[in-house]
Amino acid sequence: MIFVPASVSCIFSPSYGKDAKSSGSIGVGFTLDLGIFAEISENILFNQRTIDFPTVNYVLKKTGLKGVNIKSQLPLGCGFGISGASALAAALLSEKFSYIEAADLAHEAEVANLTGLGDVGNQTFGGVVVRKNAACPSALSFEKFYFDVELDFLVIGELSTKEVLKENRSEIKNEGRIWTKEFLKKPTLENLFHCSYQFANRTGLIEYVDDVVEAVISSGGLASMIMLGKSVFAYKGFEALSEFGRPFKAKISCCGVRWVEGCSNSKQIGRFAER
Repeated sequence: MIFVPASVSCIFSPSYGKDAKSSGSIGVGFTLDLGIFAEISENILFNQRTIDFPTVNYVLKKTGLKGVNIKSQLPLGCGFGISGASALAAALLSEKFSYIEAADLAHEAEVANLTGLGDVGNQTFGGVVVRKNAACPSALSFEKFYFDVELDFLVIGELSTKEVLKENRSEIKNEGRIWTKEFLKKPTLENLFHCSYQFANRTGLIEYVDDVVEAVISSGGLASMIMLGKSVFAYKGFEALSEFGRPFKAKISCCGVRWVEGCSNSKQIGRFAER
């Protein structure tokens, strides 16, 4: 069985090249100590339900596997990179590719289905990842940080990455580059929230969760929107988030993908995850 961490995207700037390997996003995101567990199955199962899962289907066609049984600790379509995580798990479970080749395939599946542009890169290497070019994991230029902190999260609903990118891609692209650079000038937790909020505000995306974010900030905490989902991440914001739903806590994780219950490829995965 394999574990792939959830990925929270804070800032992103989409870019499309001639193929999937040269497509993706510049931006900032981080992995969590929550995510998905997956193992080989006869069909595609997501938390014991049979679903249509385009990214996983894409990978299965390339690998020859029949299916994957995915057990997710977080909801699909709400900004936690679960689509990318599931595709990455499917690629690795086939054992047909090296780790980095499997990561590239999962990234390709995301780009082809417009479900994510940077999550697989985050999940490949783990921690707080600043993607400095738009590319697949094997060609990714990045810087990695780690903040040993527990954050608060609230899921309000789903949001389609594909639909959002159709509406204001150029504005997102420009603002994403600006605020990624601003974070690199001062890579602290406080500045991560500041730059993420400014990105969400200037692109207009904050409107999906504006009331929730403002409530946390008014109470003395830090908060911003998760890209892309009607979800919020916060620091010292649990009580304020509780006014809008049922929040939960998770820690930023410094690790990427890992095998559980033992696997012959575990050393290889650990090497790339700590790159």
